[in-house]
Amino acid sequence: MKYLVKYLFLGVISISLFSCVGNPIDKEKSTLYCRNWGSVYYTNKPNTFVIHGHKIKGADAKTFVPLAEEVAMDKNTVYYKTFPQPQVDRASFQVKEDGTMRDKNHIYIPSSSEGEGSQLRILYRVDLETYGSYKGHKTWAYDKDHVYLGYSRPVDVDRATFSFISDYFMKDKDYVYAFIFGELRKMKMNADSIVSLSDRYIRDNKQIYFFDTEYSNDFMSIPFENVNNIKLLADPYIIVDNKMYNRGILIEGVDVSSFEILDNHYSKDKLHVYYDNKIIPSAELASFELLQDDIAKDSRSVYSAGKKIDKVDSPTFRIINPIYAVDKNHVYVLFNEDFDIIEGADPSTFTWNQKKGISYGVDKKNEYYNGRLIIKN
Repeated sequence: MKYLVKYLFLGVISISLFSCVGNPIDKEKSTLYCRNWGSVYYTNKPNTFVIHGHKIKGADAKTFVPLAEEVAMDKNTVYYKTFPQPQVDRASFQVKEDGTMRDKNHIYIPSSSEGEGSQLRILYRVDLETYGSYKGHKTWAYDKDHVYLGYSRPVDVDRATFSFISDYFMKDKDYVYAFIFGELRKMKMNADSIVSLSDRYIRDNKQIYFFDTEYSNDFMSIPFENVNNIKLLADPYIIVDNKMYNRGILIEGVDVSSFEILDNHYSKDKLHVYYDNKIIPSAELASFELLQDDIAKDSRSVYSAGKKIDKVDSPTFRIINPIYAVDKNHVYVLFNEDFDIIEGADPSTFTWNQKKGISYGVDKKNEYYNGRLIIKN
């Protein structure tokens, strides 16, 4: 099940948590560089469950200043993460407001290779004087002659009139472009008539276009009669001429006036409960409730990814944690959409070991890891 991977990761890291060493030196520029005990430290991403501090050897704490999230300097050296950058001219190095890193000789970008992850990479074949980045659109850049994707790969657009409609759509004087699989696709549309409805929905005077980034990585088009009858709900739901669409696909039979979005996949109206674009025929509307990610239940049944799970007793079914659940008859490990029964586990006493992590389950007799018996008492 797609939510399992996320929670398995949390279960592993919940065993060992670390504290950040000191407060950010300049949190406006970077949340990753800290100063404490006369030294400078670089952390992994804050706001995650594990926070390690790595001392930057040789850094001068008194003159050390962050320039960007992963770039800093002291009186002698430029650093990328924790690594000195001897190829950079320290005296002329700067990070521009648009994020461009440069010195008097070169433009620099973060390395895209794991083996070169400690170095800023020099960009060649770009115009040093006019090179810049499109603010808010990572890896997109330009100079006097070209627009670049991936910082330095020229794309075939009109440089002077190129602009962003959203993260996924762009335009110039001749074309509208869609960004798919790292490439630009030309769309024969009147660029002057394009209106952005959201990151993934745009329209011209006749059609609404949707880019499905979750499933097909393709486009859907929706014809409309009256522009005043277009209403964007929480993306990707949109009402067009009193019809409901999800990811550009019509949801048949929806009562638009009572439609309610429950989460990314479940929704309902006064008549039905839906998973993505399909009615859940057995769902009882009055008692239907979400439990966790793709798991829901009503007074009669439990559902996973919109599918009814027949073996589960709904009235007594409850979630123990993101990996385990129980009803009056069984303990379940949520490895797949059908749930796996842990044979022999006692549902009346089953819980999870909060000291070890969410993968560890226990009942009055035994201990389990990811649903597998590991200690038998």
